[in-house]
Amino acid sequence: MISASLGPGSPRPAARWALLLGNFMIGCGVMAAQGTLNDIARSLEVSIALAGQLIAIAAAVMCFGAPLLAGWAAAFDRRKLLTFALLWYATGHALCALMPSYAALLPVRAVTMLGAALFTPQAAAAAGVMALPQHRARDITFVFLGWALASVLGVPLTAWVGEVLGWRVAFAGIAACSAAAAAAVFLALPDGVRPAAMLSDGQQRHERPRVSGGHRRPVVGHREQDRAGRVIDGEIESFVGEQLEQALGFDGVLEHDLNLGGGLLDGHERVDPLA
Repeated sequence: MISASLGPGSPRPAARWALLLGNFMIGCGVMAAQGTLNDIARSLEVSIALAGQLIAIAAAVMCFGAPLLAGWAAAFDRRKLLTFALLWYATGHALCALMPSYAALLPVRAVTMLGAALFTPQAAAAAGVMALPQHRARDITFVFLGWALASVLGVPLTAWVGEVLGWRVAFAGIAACSAAAAAAVFLALPDGVRPAAMLSDGQQRHERPRVSGGHRRPVVGHREQDRAGRVIDGEIESFVGEQLEQALGFDGVLEHDLNLGGGLLDGHERVDPLA
């Protein structure tokens, strides 16, 4: 088996690519309902507005599920956790493709999105732990390129497959590719990646997690975690607002409400996370 690292403090490039692929599939799955909305509505004989609730339920599960799952996930090795999240995601999309009615599809879609709520933030944390301090921002940004690629390439492809072959084939394709991404993550990530819980700056100087091979990795400080979290919140809120406005007919108000709600949940006023 290939060594878990290229040298002291140098993570495997394959790990970054595997996490990017995982985020790409997560993004494709989250946005799949948007691209196939017309075919879903026709196939299940529901209105576009009702079918649009598949977008709303995905947004709700991600927004509320990510922070709730973060505490539960803290004790798990990220290689196994991220592989599990993608396999859950793949299984959920396969089941979605088999659902005979909208009433059956909606709850399965909601449960499937738990995989997305778990994978994306934990992938960022794993990338930060494996990276050298001077490369941490670059590596986390690289992992999040998967979402950008999903919006540019995945959504049009999913929409085309949905229109030509049907939404069930599109969801089945996402399931198969998510399973492949799970295999890539399992093979590429080293064992023992466990981002520490939020610590004070003083504690971080004494407690650093290990990965296999005996090398220590720097812990992402609580300020950096908070800023990264706010960046993720902003990206998700922007996407959710845009999709819900398109699906449900809101006009320019929803994203403001999401930002206001996010600020209240965070317990502080929204600020530029990179300031």
